[in-house]
Amino acid sequence: MLRDEDDLQLLAELGGVLDQTVTAAGLSSGSYLVLRELVAAPGPHPVTALAEGFGADPEEIAVVCQRLVSAGLAATRGSGVAVTDDGVEAAAAIESEANEAMRAYVVERPHTATVYGLVASMQSGRFTVEDLLAFLAEGPTDEDA
Repeated sequence: MLRDEDDLQLLAELGGVLDQTVTAAGLSSGSYLVLRELVAAPGPHPVTALAEGFGADPEEIAVVCQRLVSAGLAATRGSGVAVTDDGVEAAAAIESEANEAMRAYVVERPHTATVYGLVASMQSGRFTVEDLLAFLAEGPTDEDA
């Protein structure tokens, strides 16, 4: 899918909306990303494996995991950390709130083809927080690619 600079600008703005939603829920962006990873692949995860997956320093991820444990969103199990039921619920609530906030944000923007497409995709549930993170990670595409 072709993504030009205007598309990426709008997606980056949506990233800001996501950050605001995550912050309002009492988490940092990093904590939310780790929480999402724990939800996506339940089970105890060694901190070093999480750090490797994120390309981050294990000490930084350990601090993030400790914050999640302190908040009751994760628990230490064996030699790793795993999501709790409260963590699963919190992640789902944040994603739902973020998706709604992103829809509202897009509707308020000038109506370009990109905005129309995003609104339609969001309303049908085809464009979510997961999609936003994936699109931002991919960066711009080349028309000839």
